[in-house]
Amino acid sequence: MATDEGFAAGAKRENVGNLARLIDVRTGASHGDATHARWSAHDFALFAALLTVGYLVYYLEWADTWLGRLLVVNAIAAGLHVLAMILARRGRQLASALVAVTTATVQIMFAVQMLGWESGLHLYLIAGGVLVFVIFTERQAPWRWFSIVVAAVTFIVCQTILSPGPERPIPVESLTVMFSINAVLTVILVFALAGLFYERTSRAKAAAALSSTTAEYLANTDVLTGLSNRRPLIESLEARGLEGDYVVAIVDMDHFKALNDTFGHQCGDRVLAEVAGRFTSVLREADAVGRWGGEEFIVVLPHTGIEQGAALMERLREQVAHTVVPCTGHDHRVTISIGVADGEDDGLPHHVVKRADDALYDAKVAGRDTVRTRGLAEPLPTESYQENPRASRIRHPGSTAGR
Repeated sequence: MATDEGFAAGAKRENVGNLARLIDVRTGASHGDATHARWSAHDFALFAALLTVGYLVYYLEWADTWLGRLLVVNAIAAGLHVLAMILARRGRQLASALVAVTTATVQIMFAVQMLGWESGLHLYLIAGGVLVFVIFTERQAPWRWFSIVVAAVTFIVCQTILSPGPERPIPVESLTVMFSINAVLTVILVFALAGLFYERTSRAKAAAALSSTTAEYLANTDVLTGLSNRRPLIESLEARGLEGDYVVAIVDMDHFKALNDTFGHQCGDRVLAEVAGRFTSVLREADAVGRWGGEEFIVVLPHTGIEQGAALMERLREQVAHTVVPCTGHDHRVTISIGVADGEDDGLPHHVVKRADDALYDAKVAGRDTVRTRGLAEPLPTESYQENPRASRIRHPGSTAGR
């Protein structure tokens, strides 16, 4: 009994899932342009087939008149519309659209030639101006414009040139009713197609905007840590260098190369990501932080003095020092060294980065796991920088091997 109930529940979930996928296909919620066009061509062929069968039944009421050729043409057209549906279901979108549109156009011309423009059958050609934008893809634009031209020319021919024979198979009074029905159906079809086209255009714009936002996010974000990468940090530095006092801190993980060599890069990546998560718990909303390169991070603190910035970085250092990172059966404790420097609105943020890098070197020399500062008002240290060529220039981020 329980097994039967479980089977029934599973079947119900499967049916719901199939219905959801069908709705997605029909509304274009999760498919591309070609899939949208394919199912639009399928649905148009279905509409045309049903309408054709309806007219076949209507024409049979006038079996005593000469409607043999019209019955044959409509029967063939119904079969071709079914063929278009089959092609669409097999993924042959372009073939399906061409068969459906060509069949409908020829069918309309033949019917108007026998019944006259009073039948209103050629009014469906007006809907063709919108139809082609939903059954052909953007890459099939030439087919769109070709179909529009053919529909326009066919409409003019039906309205001005084609005329029935001297003995019209169906009385004019009946044709008046037919004209009204076709006019109403044409308006409904045009509105439906216009709404569908608008919806898909809106979806395409939303998808393009999402893709643009995603691309911008990926371009500005370090995938491993989720922090900003160099480009937005450089922009932030340039903005700070023109606005006023600010602080720059460069954070470097201690002995990271040894950790990578001993436990592998996968473990090193996990440690990097864990340390990056500590920044968000310490920094303020206005502060900017990003991965500067390798195992280095850079922090930009706007409208902050060097003492306040150093205190903030000391909190970060303590949090990281107390962090335990589990990795493939091992627990790791890591430490960081931090160099802090302050700047002013001199438009030269690279000078601040250079002094922060020098302060970071001071922290390494002092034994690591510490914070050191290089303020604007501080005198240069007495030791010779010729003994440390790395500190005499602005180092490329990430060149901290062996620290």
